[in-house]
Amino acid sequence: METLAAAFDFTAALHNRGIDFAALGGAYLVFLASCVATAAVFFAARSYLVVAPNKQARDYGVYVCVVLLTLLIAAALENELLPGTVPTLHYVSYPQILILIALHVWVLYRPEPWIIELGASSIVASAAVAAAAAAATGSFRIAHAVTLLGFAALLGFLWYQAITTKRAFMTADSIYLRSKEDVDAPVAPQKPWLGLPHWAALGAGSVLLAVVNSLLRGRGFEQIPAVDVALESGLLMLVTALVCAIPAVSYWIARRAWMPELTRFVWLVWIVVGFALTYGNYLTSLSGA
Repeated sequence: METLAAAFDFTAALHNRGIDFAALGGAYLVFLASCVATAAVFFAARSYLVVAPNKQARDYGVYVCVVLLTLLIAAALENELLPGTVPTLHYVSYPQILILIALHVWVLYRPEPWIIELGASSIVASAAVAAAAAAATGSFRIAHAVTLLGFAALLGFLWYQAITTKRAFMTADSIYLRSKEDVDAPVAPQKPWLGLPHWAALGAGSVLLAVVNSLLRGRGFEQIPAVDVALESGLLMLVTALVCAIPAVSYWIARRAWMPELTRFVWLVWIVVGFALTYGNYLTSLSGA
């Protein structure tokens, strides 16, 4: 009997998080439709567009990975902190998002034109199919619109910096001419610590986020203890440092040099960690209301 009760509780927990056969089937159909749409967009891009595998194209891959990772975190927070409600994304969408992340990590490590086109095509197709599915089922929300705008901005950045049409490539100044560079050019080594302006900005931002989180927990300005603000801002910076230390130390062990663009990486990690803490507090305040 206890085994049956535990199995029932487990099944109920999965159902509350949107994991059932119907949801899995729907996610599989969305994935198949996204694959077909990705192939169509990719072959069209290969026929009509020229892509420059420059630094901006790799930057696009970095920012897409950050946005997709933020989506994973937001989905987990919504499903765990607000069970029984309709989240922006269910856990069944995780496999497709992880595949998109893998494609754009591939863009970072091997920025060839066709790989960049494949990554961008997957974003265009997945966003279009997911938006159509959400609209058809009546579940389209503001968060979906914000996500679509974010992807549109990233694709616009990629288009402006690294893409031109084949016609423009033959008849006018192309992206190859205005941003020609050696993709494999050596990057100047970076110090393993941030400068004082960055530390000051990180500290000020962490304190501000700690104050916002206290407000989200229902406190007024006069009720926010300075010790709590100091502890929470310190926790934010500590988590950021620990997350950044793993790839930085791994890079040093592998290449005996400090990871390039470490400053940008630290800021991106800080943004993601800060979002997770702030959004978690926001959802907690909603569940307690």
